[in-house]
Amino acid sequence: MADIRTFIAINASQRVTNNVARLIPRLESAQAGYRWVEDENLVIQLNSVGMVRDTELPELLKLIKETVEPFPRFELSMQGVSGFPSEEEPRVVWIGVDEGIESLKAIYDTLADALHHWGINRERKPFVPHMTLGRLDRGGRWNDPLLEKMHRLRSHDSGFCTVSEITVYSSYQDRSGLTYTPMARVQLA
Repeated sequence: MADIRTFIAINASQRVTNNVARLIPRLESAQAGYRWVEDENLVIQLNSVGMVRDTELPELLKLIKETVEPFPRFELSMQGVSGFPSEEEPRVVWIGVDEGIESLKAIYDTLADALHHWGINRERKPFVPHMTLGRLDRGGRWNDPLLEKMHRLRSHDSGFCTVSEITVYSSYQDRSGLTYTPMARVQLA
């Protein structure tokens, strides 16, 4: 038996993801101490399920499918670079969801309830739909050039797309970084 680090996410279209990916070198040029997300890992995470036994995976995937399938497809747009916990002290740099936020929150809430009944704890922080661009590295520190670039990009528009599926991923980390592998795709109504 093996444990699989599992999370549920939405992928924006390739066009929107490419537009978002073009922001990272601009931010990276500030020479702040961040680990920037690889293009292929730019996703909007809905729920972090955590470690799941491989023997429990079929039951979990069935639960996710039954929970998500009734939701209709929706339009999504990515706009505005910001940071957590604040724009002034960003440990995480991200771009937010503009259009589609209500649909994402409805899916998130319904999934959180279903996963809670399955035994997964609810997130303590409020859900803020976003795509992570970078995380402060150990020993890193944000700097004025990064904050200035973030400020200039706070109304950046990366475009819109139609979301038609939810993806369940496994995540594996080694020395080269994170690898996300799709385990299941669930089509929206």
